[in-house]
Amino acid sequence: MKVLYDHQSFSGAKYGGVARYFYDLMYNLKYEQGVDIELSLKFSNNDYLINGDIKKIAQFGFFLGYAKTNLLFSHINRLNSAVQIARQSYDVFHPTYFKDYFLPFLGKKPFVITHHDVIPEKFSNQYAGLDGFDKDQKKKILDKASKIIAVSENTKQDMLEIFNIAPEKVEVIYHSTHFATFQPNTNLKISTPKRYLLYVGNRENYKNFDVYVKAIVPILHKQDDLYLICAGNGRFTVAEQQLFSKLKVEKQILHHQIDNDDVLYQLYKNAIAFVYPSLYEGFGIPVIEAFACDCPVILSDRSCFPEVGQDAALYFNPDDKEHIAFQIEKIIENTDLRTELIKKGKVRLKDFSPSFTAQKTLEVYKSVI
Repeated sequence: MKVLYDHQSFSGAKYGGVARYFYDLMYNLKYEQGVDIELSLKFSNNDYLINGDIKKIAQFGFFLGYAKTNLLFSHINRLNSAVQIARQSYDVFHPTYFKDYFLPFLGKKPFVITHHDVIPEKFSNQYAGLDGFDKDQKKKILDKASKIIAVSENTKQDMLEIFNIAPEKVEVIYHSTHFATFQPNTNLKISTPKRYLLYVGNRENYKNFDVYVKAIVPILHKQDDLYLICAGNGRFTVAEQQLFSKLKVEKQILHHQIDNDDVLYQLYKNAIAFVYPSLYEGFGIPVIEAFACDCPVILSDRSCFPEVGQDAALYFNPDDKEHIAFQIEKIIENTDLRTELIKKGKVRLKDFSPSFTAQKTLEVYKSVI
């Protein structure tokens, strides 16, 4: 079997959950399931591809400025994808995002698409244009797809409700994490405070970061050796710095760049806990990353989190600052509880095997041929 993937999630993204998902999926399909994998991509600065062996790519500099250069090479990659799709030399096509450029070139070839979340649809009144695709464009692709992969039962149910899709067309296949089999560089040492809570990724909009910060202010004031480390997604904005200053916690909230997987692994490994205060996620890959790195997990009680975390995490109401603080203090003060959550996280991690994700996805591909 030969599966063709397109350029969309790799053209302009150096990192990111969607690109990570597709890279890991392609890797495990190729090396564990023996699938012939083809990625229709010429130019990219994607870190996973650069450091991996799925596809040799040409990197590019931002000679027109960041946005314009990304747009230029995205168009070049799209043209290359269209040519490869039109050649029909594959069994199944799997687009990596929701641009519909590929539809005229598919002919009768089946395609499978992965739906990661319905955040833009659920939060469209509050946070417009979260991913650049409108509902009608998504529905057009979902309706034409041979099968749809949803990354959680929660996401599937939301899709059925919002897009009116037949339930039998949607298969739930959980995300996995490469950290489950990761061999860290034990010689790498990173500089962090001894005691810190960890936050990973985007801090905007529905991520509920501001509420989280306000919730832990009393804890930080009481414990001046406790810090919050925010990993990835760029340095703090002026507005964030002003908020920290106003709350008198600017010295205890730090940003840490994620230069590679070894850095992220250590950030999880050494944290008192990983806290995810988001109002909504389709799956929440950092949850299982934390499980894999022996990091206790504290989650919002919304959307997919109870489904993914089950009894391996503590939960809080993300709208209730006092409840957030209560659950965080509980885990800070209770070593036995942290140890128990780490053990439960290891058990729960077994349900998110990269091999299992690849195997179940292959079954979906076979079902549409």
